Amino acid sequence: MIQVDPRDAIFAYVETPSTAQTTVSAYAFDSGGRPLPSRDELLRWITQRAGRIGVLRQRMIRVPFDLDHPYWAEDPAFAAEDHVAFHIGRGWEELRTLLVDIQRRPLNPSRPLWEAHVVTGVDGVEGIAGPATVVAIKMHHSMADGGLGARIARQLFTETLPTDERPDADPIPSSFSMAAMAVAAIPRNLCLLACAVPRARRVQRLRRTERAQGMYETPAALRPRTVLNQPLGQERVYNAVFFSVPELRAMRSAVGGVTLNDLMLTIVGATMHRYLCEVGDPPAGSLGACVPVSTRDDIEATSRNRFVTIAVDLHTDSPDLVERVGAIHRSVLADRVRKTSPGETQSDALANSFPGFLVRNALRVLRALPARQSTTVQLANTLVTNVPKGPADLVLCGSTVAANFGLAPLIGLAGVAHTVSSVGDSLAVNIIADPRQLRDDRRYAELLLESFEDLKAAVYS
Repeated sequence: MIQVDPRDAIFAYVETPSTAQTTVSAYAFDSGGRPLPSRDELLRWITQRAGRIGVLRQRMIRVPFDLDHPYWAEDPAFAAEDHVAFHIGRGWEELRTLLVDIQRRPLNPSRPLWEAHVVTGVDGVEGIAGPATVVAIKMHHSMADGGLGARIARQLFTETLPTDERPDADPIPSSFSMAAMAVAAIPRNLCLLACAVPRARRVQRLRRTERAQGMYETPAALRPRTVLNQPLGQERVYNAVFFSVPELRAMRSAVGGVTLNDLMLTIVGATMHRYLCEVGDPPAGSLGACVPVSTRDDIEATSRNRFVTIAVDLHTDSPDLVERVGAIHRSVLADRVRKTSPGETQSDALANSFPGFLVRNALRVLRALPARQSTTVQLANTLVTNVPKGPADLVLCGSTVAANFGLAPLIGLAGVAHTVSSVGDSLAVNIIADPRQLRDDRRYAELLLESFEDLKAAVYS
């Protein structure tokens, strides 16, 4: 067994009925007018590949009372077909509802924490003239971040079978054995915890020194609280708006010195601001976004979630949209410097010193505290993630991928989140929201398109 990295285990600890930590990434395949693959063909394709991918065969073993962090263990009873479900498709509207239902259903903790939902005969998917086959890969965030999820998808949707490096599966330890292991680890964990206090002090001094030397700017600690920043309920709505990657690239070149992600952050910020003004809640200041940034290619780590979350000023109080793109670009660069500095990196690593039960109970205590009424929120009003899936060379039973879209979890006081997902020339801005806060997701989708057209007009004016 391999112990779960604390940075991955946190997603199991923070989970509640209203904040399920599951992601759903859906891939739409176009048969190009050929007959759609049969259920047997689809099942055989997915199971042949999933059974060869080690991450998909491992289940999480929780330690009793979370005395220690959980473990990843090869599931001796693993059968890939147990993780595949089929649905009869209708249209895009029905698919949106189905994806929400898929995300909200709890995963079976006695199995590896993933599912593949195959929806056949879906009409109305952007970029596909006829019925599409959609495969929605649902994963718990503890087992994979967006980058690792994209790599797994590339192993599932390829003509070549992945290399099978299946180890011998040992029996799953009993709860008594797991508890005994945790008790034996108590001296080690207490030592780590005792060392964490002086380490935390050293890290704080290092961070103060970095700020005093001007190594980075500290982002605004508070943002205006809006109707989209309220405590979360359990219901969700989902929608998506599709854009052309070549068109966005042309806009990026016209602006110069910015990224596609800067353009998307500008569009999202403008959309949120317009929506809030329409519903009578204009923000008293600039909105902000939490933006996960991958460190998979930059920092060695054992965790499956390899990213830092930066705080980006969306500069929604700036009237010039082109200037706003540049300002957002500078905000992204500045906070990435902060979050990858030695002080911040060592601060994040302090989480490795705390045993599971301490983290879990601390989170419970924080949730139980009475909610403090405030006109502000910490750092950001929304989450904006961007995980490119690469070229459109993914295949499924002879059909080629045409679009990628999906859902991310909501957490904290962010009642709406945005995930930017792209494959080939298709890019989707996905809207995931608490319907008590975002009461009209269709209007919000329309505003996304309007914000895009406004930015496009500003770029070429």
